[in-house]
Amino acid sequence: MRATGVFFAMFVLFGLCVRAQDLESLRWKNRVILLYTHSLDHPEYKKMETGLQADAAGVATRKIIIFTIVGEQVSRGLPAEIWEKLGPRAGRIPDLAEGFRLELIGLDGGLKYTTTTATPREQLWALIDGMPMRREELRTKGNP
Repeated sequence: MRATGVFFAMFVLFGLCVRAQDLESLRWKNRVILLYTHSLDHPEYKKMETGLQADAAGVATRKIIIFTIVGEQVSRGLPAEIWEKLGPRAGRIPDLAEGFRLELIGLDGGLKYTTTTATPREQLWALIDGMPMRREELRTKGNP
């Protein structure tokens, strides 16, 4: 099941038509947070948006790119302002029975974390900072 999730996440990222970005240009350079929601007013989405915007330095230090996906539209960065249509290869959008879903994709393109509730920024940072490649970054570069 996990392999299916990883394949789906890679498939979605590959199909994103965001300023000519594709999975290959992000892999090994950036971690990706996908925020799926029915509405930008959804309370779980708002919590994530507020929390991530409050620590732009933490986002940048961890090499995170954030995408918001509403229906068949995608926006890069926060706040979600510039919208583009998902590419034809984007695959199906995950079930949003709760109206919100967060997916964290690692540098290797693998799905590392998924939830249907807002995750405190500190918890996300701890998860990312515990990943082997991030630990190596911290060890070799002395990043905070």
